[in-house]
Amino acid sequence: MEDMTETYTLLAVCTGNICRSPAMDRLLAHVFASEDGIEVRSAGTQAHVGDDMEPQMKHRLLDYGAVTEDFVAEQLSPEMIHGSELVLTATRGHVRDILTDVPESEPKVFTLREFARLLDSLEPAALTEAMASSETTAQKLAALLPLVAGQRDHAATSTAQDDVVDPYLMPDEVFDESFAQVRGPIETLRDALQR
Repeated sequence: MEDMTETYTLLAVCTGNICRSPAMDRLLAHVFASEDGIEVRSAGTQAHVGDDMEPQMKHRLLDYGAVTEDFVAEQLSPEMIHGSELVLTATRGHVRDILTDVPESEPKVFTLREFARLLDSLEPAALTEAMASSETTAQKLAALLPLVAGQRDHAATSTAQDDVVDPYLMPDEVFDESFAQVRGPIETLRDALQR
């Protein structure tokens, strides 16, 4: 396989870009910190533009070991969607919003939890075969995406179980739940890529 000269961009999306998508952004960046050719960014469908992430989410990220400095909330744009290889959202509502604006992006847009569920449903042999000729993590991600997208036709319909709960202005327990719902799927992706 030829070396990928372009960066593989993962885009995390939620509503305000101050709780869930920053957690996705910084956990993915943490997982891929030692990898070349991967860029992670995040945005919100109704972003609190210019704001830092919520302190409660920042504390959980710091406890995990992720970097939290220099975060600034951004408004999602069609250009961001077009410029990303994989778009992971907090909820099915965010997927619908994105597909309303950029319908051709459907093969690369998933909720984070849906992506992990579909990834888990793949046959291990198919997963290993798809990534066998990939030398870099970016190449593995590129090989993985069509497999996961193809699973949509065979898997159960997406439900509320595929959404990450919104902890904004909620008690600490909801931040714990939300962070766990982000962390688990990202660790599933990390483990799959280490095959």
